[in-house]
Amino acid sequence: MSTTTLRIEESLRERIVSLAGALNQTPHSFMVEALAQKADEAEWLLGVQREAQQRDAALQAGETGVEWHEMKTYLRSRVADAARARKA
Repeated sequence: MSTTTLRIEESLRERIVSLAGALNQTPHSFMVEALAQKADEAEWLLGVQREAQQRDAALQAGETGVEWHEMKTYLRSRVADAARARKA
């Protein structure tokens, strides 16, 4: 494990200390967890962007996509399924 120094504003440091204490964590573990969550979020976002670029390139190259009426039917079905699940 390596050591990294972070320079942060005192007000942010105080918030971290307060929040970590309220969650029964050390400020260190709070910051490590926050950094891990941010890294996960960035990896997910980059994956979504990469997939969008690949799909756009495929469409631009003439590959077929999903017709709007098919997508609309699919989305309406998903919404109806979710509504039924909430009622159950």
